[in-house]
Amino acid sequence: MTIHLRSLFLLWLGAAISIAEIVTGTLVAPLGWHRGLLAILVGHLIGCGLFLLPAAYLSALRQQSAIGVTQSVFGPWGVRLFSLLNALQLLGWTAVMIVNAQVAMNGIAQHLFHYRSTLVMASIVAVLIIIWLLLDHQWLFRINNLVVILLAVGMLLMMGGIMAQGHVHALTGGQLTFGSAVELNVTMALSWLPLIGDYTQKTTQPWRASWVSVCGYFVGSVAMFAIGLFTVVLTGQADFTAVLAQSQWGLVALLVIVFSTVTTTFMDAYSAATNLNNLWHRGHVNLWGVGVTVVGWAIALGVSMAYYQNFLYAIGAVFTPLFAILAVSVFILHRRLAWGWNFAWWLIGTLGYSWLQRLDFIGGTTLLLLVLLSLAVYLTSRFTRLYALD
Repeated sequence: MTIHLRSLFLLWLGAAISIAEIVTGTLVAPLGWHRGLLAILVGHLIGCGLFLLPAAYLSALRQQSAIGVTQSVFGPWGVRLFSLLNALQLLGWTAVMIVNAQVAMNGIAQHLFHYRSTLVMASIVAVLIIIWLLLDHQWLFRINNLVVILLAVGMLLMMGGIMAQGHVHALTGGQLTFGSAVELNVTMALSWLPLIGDYTQKTTQPWRASWVSVCGYFVGSVAMFAIGLFTVVLTGQADFTAVLAQSQWGLVALLVIVFSTVTTTFMDAYSAATNLNNLWHRGHVNLWGVGVTVVGWAIALGVSMAYYQNFLYAIGAVFTPLFAILAVSVFILHRRLAWGWNFAWWLIGTLGYSWLQRLDFIGGTTLLLLVLLSLAVYLTSRFTRLYALD
């Protein structure tokens, strides 16, 4: 399946247009709009930089999935381990997206129609995701491209309405630091890190396809975070759904929430299916995706969003060390350490992430971990044997 550059841009723009990105943007509001917007830009530049080279470009260059390229550095057992971890985080994202959507849909439906049902709203989203997964690829991208363009227009209308009705509020409360705000932005981008290669691996233009994909995500994600930030700053309300429900754009917002969740979550389900197929090599990938969606729907009916922020940090802890080691091995050393060394440094990086968070580095924990771990791998290469990349 070769995807045209325009479709890649719109695919990743659509991936970024989601209620989850907006909700995360509201968490940045305690910094105020000046520092909050700066944190959004800095965090996305860091996250999308890592997004671009060891994930999108390397997959496009080698025509392998983002997890598949790790075999050159971590071997076949590494691919199995990281495929399983990635499938689990994608299953988690599928559930999170369905939860976010049904909560927002119920809030707006309650205001507009005096009706709410967790089961019905979650089921509507899950069924549409399954339809997306079962569409023929040619029709999928035609429909997806049109829907994403309409979503972008809808988001602009809603943002215009929010800005017109509000004025800057003096915010109180919240202990979020600049470094923590940057890290929230980085980890949101990193949540897509193990996925992007699934969509760039069949291209005949590796650099352009990678650049276009990352630009699509960057534009959409920065806009979504900014909408979340300005919603709180301009209205004084942290609940984005409540703001939409009270606006004149309630019905538009309801449709945007439904279809933005679909255009984002079908990518999670499809990539989870790709990773499961790496493990068992049985069945059709799209049918695996349907199974992931059904399980995610079941989890969403009972999951709590209280640990959402920790879920984001866990993704950063697992995948930042993985792709840091991959990047140093491929782009700097052009060889690899023994598999034992690479697994040891990955484990140290994963466990060390939470400790580094306590330092509250102004550039975010991911950037600090990336620099320290890259240096550790490079120094290790000075006194141990190196092997050819598989």
